[in-house]
Amino acid sequence: MNKMDPRENGGMMAARLRFGVWVIVCAALWAAPLALQAQDNQSQSQDQNQGQNQAQNQNSDQAIVDDINAKLFADSALKTLDIRVTSQQGVVVLRGSVDTQLEKSAVDRIASTEPGVQKVIDSLALGSGGSAPGSAQAAPAQPAGITLPAGTIITIRTIDSIDSNQNQTGQEFDAAVDVPVASGSQVVIPQGSTAKVRLANAQNSGRIEGSAELELELVTVTVNGTKYPVQSGYYQQHGASRGRRTATSAAGGTVLGAMIGAIAGGGKGAAIGAGSGAAIGAGASAAMKGSTIKVPSETKIDFTLRQPVTINAPASS
Repeated sequence: MNKMDPRENGGMMAARLRFGVWVIVCAALWAAPLALQAQDNQSQSQDQNQGQNQAQNQNSDQAIVDDINAKLFADSALKTLDIRVTSQQGVVVLRGSVDTQLEKSAVDRIASTEPGVQKVIDSLALGSGGSAPGSAQAAPAQPAGITLPAGTIITIRTIDSIDSNQNQTGQEFDAAVDVPVASGSQVVIPQGSTAKVRLANAQNSGRIEGSAELELELVTVTVNGTKYPVQSGYYQQHGASRGRRTATSAAGGTVLGAMIGAIAGGGKGAAIGAGSGAAIGAGASAAMKGSTIKVPSETKIDFTLRQPVTINAPASS
């Protein structure tokens, strides 16, 4: 039996190895174009699918917009309004304006119930004719105020009686406006309006040297339910001292009235006060007995404003 030469055996193995390598290289070279082609085909397919999806989305968004606009136009109350509808990937945006909250809700309902709508963004403005829920209502216009200047006479008639011997300084008493107070042709303080007078000073003749003394001032008037603080001159009465009794004459009342008017504003006020004092003196509005002074109910008193006052709710006569 012949034995194979080792060199021949090694040559055959080398030849087989080279052949195997050549086969592998050829296979790789042949498969590479196929793989590239398959990859290109897959990429083209993805691009085509994406393009188709985008086209479908665009068609769907346009269909959504068209349908919503058609429904808005079919509504007689909504078709005349300025409403603009856009859609992107099912997200609908509403722009423009409506007149009422009810119209705003109706547009939202139409858009949100449209098939294919994922979300509705309402950017509609509410016109002047509507009001959002919970919003504050506009306050009614207030009438313009009328200012009564210093020196204005306010005549009141007392309701409570006042006694310098029984009442204390600082007490307030009910009264009513006896004569309407007007500014031009407009009645500012109607007759019968509630008023308050304050006892500013009460002295009996035994407490100080001289006569008994009583001072009143007007502090508030109430017009149409609103109370207005006022600053007025004083109404004063002096009684007899314990040592001598002196009756208040009309002339004495005139001098006293002039003093009150001077406190209220001098000049014109003094003339007004003088007239008031004469009337009080002659009419004996306050009773002065011994060392006390009493101002009975229904006493008519003129007060002169020392500071202007603005009445915000004037009433007609």
